[in-house]
Amino acid sequence: MNARRYLTCLLALTLSACAPWALVEPDGRSFSKPGDYALDMPAGWVKRTADVNDVFLTRDGPALDYIVVARQPHDRKLPRTKRETRADMLPFELAELALAEWRNNDATANLEVLSNAPTRLGGKPAIRLHVRYRNERGLPIERLMVALVDARGRLSLLYEAPAIVYFQRGLPAFEAMLASLRFPETGQ
Repeated sequence: MNARRYLTCLLALTLSACAPWALVEPDGRSFSKPGDYALDMPAGWVKRTADVNDVFLTRDGPALDYIVVARQPHDRKLPRTKRETRADMLPFELAELALAEWRNNDATANLEVLSNAPTRLGGKPAIRLHVRYRNERGLPIERLMVALVDARGRLSLLYEAPAIVYFQRGLPAFEAMLASLRFPETGQ
């Protein structure tokens, strides 16, 4: 092997080692935030390994579908409305905050609420908020968020994809992820 080919191969291997994405393998689906919660990620999706969120996943690329799991403390203000959450906040109050936040964003200001209902997440009271909006090209996008507040802060799991084909295709993986969420200290 000549030196040029060797250096090219070495560079390719080095760059791939720094890749910010990792495939979620069937035997490596577990994710846990120590002392807080655990869940199972969908196999076959890819996880961004360097992200500010707890988990960022995509199946077909972030422009087509993604799942975000984020835990934030109560005193971290929401970026657009500058409001905070509280541990004693009711799920519907959290839904109102999320809607206000999204409506204050030009990209999602035209959203339509498809459903807004109480649910449970890991055995705790939560909100299930499903909306649709049109992006700058007129493509309908659906967003489904299941979120709660507790003593540790706000926890949200959000799934977003184009309403045409992609949303329904990834929805079972998101639903399975929601069902897998557990809070170890409560035994769930």
